[in-house]
Amino acid sequence: MTEAFAFGPFRLLVARRELLAHGVPVTLGQRAFEILLMLVNRHGQLVTKDELMAEVWPGVVVEENNIQVHISAVRKVLATAGDGDRYLLTVAGRGYRFVAPVKRESAAEIKAAPAPGPDQSAAVPAAFSAATNNLPQQLTSLIGREADLADIKARLGSHRLVTLTGSGGVGKTRLAIEVGRSLLDRYPDGVWLAELAPLNDSQLVTSIIGEVLGVSLSAPSGAIETLALALKNKELLLIVDNCEHVIAEAARVAEALMRNCPRLSILASGRERLAIAGESVVRVPSLPAPEAAGTLTAARAGEYAAVRLFVERASALGCGFALTDANAATVGSICQRLDGIPLAIELAVPRLRVLSLEQLARGLDERFRLLTAGSRTALPRQQTLHALIDWSYALLSDAEKTLLGRLSVFFGNAALASITTIVAGAEIPSEEVSDLLLSLVEKSLVHADPAGSECRYGLLESTRYYASEKLADRPRMRRRHAEHFAARLAQATAAWETTPTQQWIACYQPDVDNLRGALEWAFGPDGDVAVGLELVAHSHVLWAELGLILEHRRWVIAALDKVRKGTPSDVTARLLSWQAGDVRELDDPADYDEAVRAAGLYRKLGDGFQEGRVLLRAGTARLLPDSVDEGERLLRKAHALVRPFGTTKTLARCLSALASARLFAGDLSDARSLHRQAIDVYRDLGEGSDDRLNL
Repeated sequence: MTEAFAFGPFRLLVARRELLAHGVPVTLGQRAFEILLMLVNRHGQLVTKDELMAEVWPGVVVEENNIQVHISAVRKVLATAGDGDRYLLTVAGRGYRFVAPVKRESAAEIKAAPAPGPDQSAAVPAAFSAATNNLPQQLTSLIGREADLADIKARLGSHRLVTLTGSGGVGKTRLAIEVGRSLLDRYPDGVWLAELAPLNDSQLVTSIIGEVLGVSLSAPSGAIETLALALKNKELLLIVDNCEHVIAEAARVAEALMRNCPRLSILASGRERLAIAGESVVRVPSLPAPEAAGTLTAARAGEYAAVRLFVERASALGCGFALTDANAATVGSICQRLDGIPLAIELAVPRLRVLSLEQLARGLDERFRLLTAGSRTALPRQQTLHALIDWSYALLSDAEKTLLGRLSVFFGNAALASITTIVAGAEIPSEEVSDLLLSLVEKSLVHADPAGSECRYGLLESTRYYASEKLADRPRMRRRHAEHFAARLAQATAAWETTPTQQWIACYQPDVDNLRGALEWAFGPDGDVAVGLELVAHSHVLWAELGLILEHRRWVIAALDKVRKGTPSDVTARLLSWQAGDVRELDDPADYDEAVRAAGLYRKLGDGFQEGRVLLRAGTARLLPDSVDEGERLLRKAHALVRPFGTTKTLARCLSALASARLFAGDLSDARSLHRQAIDVYRDLGEGSDDRLNL
C-alpha cells in the first residue's frame, strides 16, 4: 500500500494528511490537500474538473471557481516551497494534469520521515496497520451457540450483509463478537466493532463508524461518501451493534457502504432487520430450555443449553452448586420460566449466594404472575426480563436502590471517582459508595471493566432503562452529572499541555459517552444552556484528539448559537478556542476572524497563554503564500506569549508553525532549526521517538 508520494523536494504523506517540503511540514488547506493528493496519485493522467468535484465535494453541488481557488493555493505552495520545477498543467476547458515525476513510497521507506506533532490530527489515522480488530476480550465461555456460529459464518461466506435480530438480552452482541473473532483470518484488514448503543442522535452513526475505523470525517454533508471512499478497497468485517434505536440511519449507511465498498462485509445486530437489498437475516433464538415437566434427570437437563449456562455460572460462584437428579427439575423450571434468555439467566444465578434454588424459583413465580396481570400486551420476553430486574431490585437495600437509580445518569461507564462525586449525598455518604458499588457488581447489576488503568463501572442497557424509571431525583442528578464532566474536561484541557498524548487519551477517552449524554441534556428542554456552554468550551481538545470532527463542529455551532450579550467573556473566549483546522477549515476566513476575536477577549482577561494559543491559530490561518508575512508576525507574537509558560504542546506547535513560515520565506536553514526545536519540546514532553530527528 502506498504510504507517501515523493516529488521534487516534497513528500505527500497519505495517512498523516501532511505535505512536507525539505522535511518541514507545509500548511495546506484540507480541500487543497485532497485535490493535490488526487492529482499526484494519478500523475501523468488528465483529471477532469468533474472528477475533482466528485472526489473532493462528494454529493455537494459547488461552483467551478471553488476548484480554481484551491488549485491556485496548491500552485502557490509548490512554487514558494519548491525548486522551480513545473508540477501542474492546466488542460483548457477540461481539467488538470500533474506532470512532475512521482515516486511511490512504502511505510518502510518513509520510516525516517519526521512525524507530525501530537496536535496534528490525521484525517485518516492508520488504524488498520495498528491492529487487526478492536473486539473486547470475553471472560466467560459462550454456551449453546455452536449451530448459530456455524450458520452466521456460512451466511457471511455467501452474503456481504448479515443482520442478527432477536429480543433484548438474547445475546446478539456476544454472538456477533464471537463470530468476528473466529473470522479474523478471513479479513486481511481486520474485524471492527462499532457500538451504537450510546448514540442519542442518529446523524452520528457515520461518525461512530468512522471513529472505530480510523477515518476522519470533516464534512457532515459528505460524511458517508468520505467513509465509503476510505473503505473502498478494504477487505474487512464491520460489526454494527445495537442498531434498533437508529435503524433508519444505520440502514442508510450500511446500504451506501455495500454499494461502494465491494470487499467490505457487515454483520449488524438489532431488534429488527435493516430491510435493505442483499441483507441476510438470522434470528437469534433464546437458548433451548426444558418444557415444564414433573420429572427431569440431570443427564437429560444437561442436554439443554440454557441449563448448561445456568450450571456453569452457578458452579463458578464457589457456593458448591452441582446439578443433580434431585434439583434438575427446579433448574429446568427456572430456565424455562426465564425463556432461556442468557442475560436473564446471568442475572438470576448470583441470587444463589443468598437464596436456595427453591427460593429462587418461588421468587420468579411470584413476580411473573404480578407482571402478567399488569400488562398482557408486552412481549413475553420483555415481561420476563423486566420481571427479573424488578425482582432483583426488590432484594436490594435502600442505599443500593438509590445508587442503582443514580448510576442510570451515566452513559457507557465511569470511574469510581466520578461516580462518587455525582451520586454521594445525604442518602449515600461518599465513604460508602465503593462498598455499595462492589455489592451491585457482585449481584450482576453493575458491570465492572478492569481493562484500562483504572476500573470503570456501568449498567447493562436494559438495567439502565429500568433504573432510570426508579430515579426520583433525576433532574438534580443529570445536572450534577453534566457539571461534573464540565469540571473534569476543564482539568483535562489543562493537563493536555504537559501530559504525553497517549497517556492523556487513555485517561479521558473513556468519558466521551458521558460528554455526549451531558451535552444532550444541557441543550435539551430540561437542561441548562450555561452548563452546555462550559461543556463545549472545555471539550475542544478531547474531540480533536479522538478525531471526532463532525461531533465537535455540531456542538460548537450549537453553543455559539446560544451565546448572548450576557454570556461571560471567558466562556465566549473558550468557546472560540479550538485548534487550527478542527472546527473550520484552515482557508475559511471565519476561522481567522474568530481566533482574533478570542485573542482580544483573552487580552482583556489578562490570560497571556490562552491569547497565545488562539493567535497561533490566527497565524496558521494566514500561513499561506500570499499572506505569509502577516502569518509569521502573528506566530511570533504567539510564541512570545506562550514561551514564558515553559514546555507545553502549544509551544511546540508554535515552533512548528514558525518553521513553515520560514520555509515560505525561503530560509530553509532557519526552518529546519525551528522544526528541530519543536521536536525537542515534544520529546521533553514524552512524545515521539528518535525517528522524528531524521530530517
